[in-house]
Amino acid sequence: MSGLHPWLQGQWRQLCQAREQGRMPHALLLSGPRGVGKGEFAEALARALLCRVPDPQGQACGQCPSCRQWEAGSSPDFLRVVPEEEGKAIKVDQVRELCAGLTLTSHGGGYKVALLRPAERMNLNAANSLLKTLEEPTANTVLLLVTERPAQLPATIRSRCQLLVFPAPPRAEALAWLADQAAIDAQRAGLLLDLSAGAPLQALALAADEVLEQRAAKLARLEAVQTGREDPLRVAADWSQEADRVTLAWMQEWIGDMIRITLGGDSAPVRNADLRDRLQGMAGRSGPAMLFAQLDRVTAAARMSASGVNRQLMMEDLLLPWAQGAQA
Repeated sequence: MSGLHPWLQGQWRQLCQAREQGRMPHALLLSGPRGVGKGEFAEALARALLCRVPDPQGQACGQCPSCRQWEAGSSPDFLRVVPEEEGKAIKVDQVRELCAGLTLTSHGGGYKVALLRPAERMNLNAANSLLKTLEEPTANTVLLLVTERPAQLPATIRSRCQLLVFPAPPRAEALAWLADQAAIDAQRAGLLLDLSAGAPLQALALAADEVLEQRAAKLARLEAVQTGREDPLRVAADWSQEADRVTLAWMQEWIGDMIRITLGGDSAPVRNADLRDRLQGMAGRSGPAMLFAQLDRVTAAARMSASGVNRQLMMEDLLLPWAQGAQA
């Protein structure tokens, strides 16, 4: 099917069949890891539901008035809710406006579609505000909730949505797709895929941003802090400007690999295969207790990173124990 990644076709056929049989769910929870295409899928589904003459594969025709409105970004029957600021919460007023919009009659005489992404970013009041719409949906409305972390949604929301899971595709299929998209050699493609938990779109984004090189440079600085060659406060000041979820995720992965090496020895499998020697050296200079404590700290920091936490202090809290280990 054109316009859809090959590993999404099964989910697409499932929903097309439901639509043809008149049993399209009024609320879908599209769940899966970052980089598998669930967001693109949701956009394609919204567009197809609004299209007046979808093609034989159920995709939008691109020519009807509804499709032209979509292309112009002016579709009156499509409502989108995202955080007003990157990394912030979806607020109750946004959801109330969405629910009010869904009560209006469709301009095109068909579906009204709402997309919330990322759904787990709804604060408690916003989630509670959505409940009435989920419990008593108006006719021909479809809510699409996209999430990487369904467990962070209230059970009352999850139970009122039909779950549609988007797992990472088989490794061979993902590698073949990556080879078609960019000039990436097989070894690099495999490493990028490992770092992306098998998610092809995330792997492609990492390749484009030269993330492997940035990641290696950052680990080198952490190693320098551990061996006393870098001032942890200076590194914390630098990293506080970029202490986003990606950086913290790298730290979680590095420490996880160090723990695997510590407990499993030289043959233990690791995710960061290209950094194995450096991670093994760092693991050898740390004890299991320190590594587990650091993993807890980084995990807590990742949870707080979207809040108003002082990033300088957060990074100092993460880096100082590495330096203290060097001084011991």
